[in-house]
Amino acid sequence: MVNISPLAYQPVFGGPSAFERVILWTASIPEIAGVVLLAGSDTELPGNALEIQKASAAHSPAPMRVIRRSNWSDKVLIEALGIAAQGGIGPDEKEITVDALFHVWGDSPLIDSELSGKLWDLHYKYKADYTFADGYPLGVAPEILSSTLPRRLTPYAEDRRSPPARDSIFEVLRKDINSFNVETHLSKKDLRMDRVSMTCDTQRNLNIADKLYNQGATNAESLCDIIPKSQLLLRDIPAFFPIQITNHCPQACTYCPFPRAYGDPRKGGTHIETSKFAELCGKIVEFVPDAVFGLSLWGEPASHPDIRELIDITLGPASSQTRLLIETSAIGWSHETLKDIALGVDKSRIMWIASLDTTDPALYEKLRGEGQREAEATTELLVSLFGSGCWVQAVRMKDNEERLRAFHQDWKNKDAQTIIQKYSSFAAYLPELQPSNLSPLQRFPCWHLKRDMPILLDGTVPICREDMRRKIILGNAFEDELEKIWNSGDVLYRKHVASDYPKPCADCDEYYTFNF
Repeated sequence: MVNISPLAYQPVFGGPSAFERVILWTASIPEIAGVVLLAGSDTELPGNALEIQKASAAHSPAPMRVIRRSNWSDKVLIEALGIAAQGGIGPDEKEITVDALFHVWGDSPLIDSELSGKLWDLHYKYKADYTFADGYPLGVAPEILSSTLPRRLTPYAEDRRSPPARDSIFEVLRKDINSFNVETHLSKKDLRMDRVSMTCDTQRNLNIADKLYNQGATNAESLCDIIPKSQLLLRDIPAFFPIQITNHCPQACTYCPFPRAYGDPRKGGTHIETSKFAELCGKIVEFVPDAVFGLSLWGEPASHPDIRELIDITLGPASSQTRLLIETSAIGWSHETLKDIALGVDKSRIMWIASLDTTDPALYEKLRGEGQREAEATTELLVSLFGSGCWVQAVRMKDNEERLRAFHQDWKNKDAQTIIQKYSSFAAYLPELQPSNLSPLQRFPCWHLKRDMPILLDGTVPICREDMRRKIILGNAFEDELEKIWNSGDVLYRKHVASDYPKPCADCDEYYTFNF
């Protein structure tokens, strides 16, 4: 895949770019039949790709061709892999036959040839349909597909219209995984919980990859040794900016800490000024070009009188890398406004979560109050407009535990995706209503300290969303430099790395939950 970030074409680790390194890696594949680049219709490929390949090959370089598509999706990816698997006629007029496909992304500067060889041996020995490495950081190993697999996966990818992700092939295959011969090579150290991506897709991942490389992590095995000892290096620039744009909400949910901390949100009427919001977003994008904005940290986004304009501000121009998450009660929205949003934005860059908690009317009123009929009607519209970019959420609590299966099935019958969200006591600010403790046996540094920068209505930046008592304030986003505010969080993160968890962290179990 080469429909990737411009960062992939810039020098990395003091040498060639990630894309050049991937092309060089292809020469290490024994008996390679050809190289196929999957690119966007308007993607400008480096003009020296073929020269790199020729220089790296000890023998005549394998034929190289490009498959271009304007709108890549999981479905289109599987179809393109099917075309690649068919082989074809090479430049010497000889027929090219394909036994297997090695699938990698062109922004992966540390594809490991030794690990690739182990995967191929495994794939060949067991005549596998699909072979992959598990437990390693992303970007160090290819996926290997039998030449017949794309054709067999095509029916399972028919409804998958979202842009391809790193796990797209596996997610399509997983729909009927028992029908395929899948082989896995496990790393000596399971690094999945660290979510390290040795890729040049974002500045954040590139920065972390560069720091680890400078520590000696130059291949898959050394990464397994170095990452567990280098947790301080894994906090780079933030990814997620949940912003409070209003203090009004049409509901005062029983499990929400906001009413206790700030009063009844149904009586709220303060909103962030649109010009001030635009200025804040500008600062954020300057600091983090690929920021994910969240609306709203507390309060109902639909309550803001300029919500349509705020959405446009967060997404910016078509060339922007930002994305937007809107979590809503699904009450207070004009359906015409939602239809206008669906027509006017890039749907791949906007995500919706409708918080409903239950389909049972009596329980809904107990947990959330009035408005179920409107909320469900609006949610059904969101699902129809945004498809896989919309989820229906229930917070898992003792009160609704027995109704969650019905909740999931009811919305599945409406072609909707569901999220069963973990209950939070907000660091013992609220009563503990979790049906069971899902925390890992061994604690690790908090994901939200690594990735999130919440911003309240007045610009205040608390250490995290869970700190309702405002025990740790890092700064004010309207007044201070964002980088300075973010770096102020290093002190607490260092304590986490040293297994020291002061309050409010000592009372919090949200550390293992992950947003972006």
